[in-house]
Amino acid sequence: MVLKNKLLLYVCLLLFTMSLQAQYTTKDIETYIETYSDLAVKKMEDYGIPASITLAQGILESAAGTSDLARNANNHFGIKCHAGWEGKTYFKDDDKKNECFRSYASVEDSYNDHSDFLKKPRYASLFDLNITDYQSWAKGLKKCGYATDPNYAERLILLIEKYALNQYDTKTYAEAKLKKDSPDKSKQNQSQGTVDNKEYTSVDYPYTTRSVYLNNKTYFVFAKKGETYYDIAVDVQLTVSQLRKYNDVKQRNYRPKENEIVYIAKKAKSNQYVGTHIVAIGESLRDIAQRYGVREKSLRRLNNLSKDSRIPSGTTIMLK
Repeated sequence: MVLKNKLLLYVCLLLFTMSLQAQYTTKDIETYIETYSDLAVKKMEDYGIPASITLAQGILESAAGTSDLARNANNHFGIKCHAGWEGKTYFKDDDKKNECFRSYASVEDSYNDHSDFLKKPRYASLFDLNITDYQSWAKGLKKCGYATDPNYAERLILLIEKYALNQYDTKTYAEAKLKKDSPDKSKQNQSQGTVDNKEYTSVDYPYTTRSVYLNNKTYFVFAKKGETYYDIAVDVQLTVSQLRKYNDVKQRNYRPKENEIVYIAKKAKSNQYVGTHIVAIGESLRDIAQRYGVREKSLRRLNNLSKDSRIPSGTTIMLK
């Protein structure tokens, strides 16, 4: 009975979606995916939002790029002006007559604003979800109030599954796997790493096949050349927002350097082995926090530093 009800709901949603899509075709959707999939993947790497979700919302909200709002205002996500919007505007009937919508200079600006929009506190819970769990993301968007349509989550999921949009959530991961499976086995099977003349030996870690190390009793990996936080997050079964938090990263589009330490667990509040550090020229507090496996916020507290404090070279920083 449960299976029968689910099948009936699926068929009803399919017919409902098809009726709403009367003004655009399957070809329009396929063209939209081909045109904007790379942009959606780029936003996923920069912001940590699944590309499948971005594409499905774009298709649904813009009628696959054919709506008046998309063609005349480059608005692909139906974002209204709201308080504080200072950009260009476009007016059209929606829930109410002559409503104000945001207008953009380009489609990419619309994608950027959509990503920024989902970074509001209202949607914070979404970034605790796995980036490949498009079903939970779709349901989470509806729960957080992105749309008033009671079937919004189901319609997103239907689009994602019908057009296999979830393949783009793992596109970068697939490319990383190709690099990992390359013939250069000497680098691939490396079990030791060195940073600042300190040698680390890999340890057992159940959630990834890549080498994992310990610093100040905190798990970390070394970033590979060209990797993004998204690549690493998929490899170690974390979210991009978790990696940024663990590594004191504020920038959304931050890219680690080759062989940079990337912590995959919360750092300690102090260093158990080293008591102090002398600040080198050009060294930031975050650099020190990463080197010793200590949270930057904890270092500020230990040393009575504010976020705006400048730390001259030669300063002694307490680590515990």
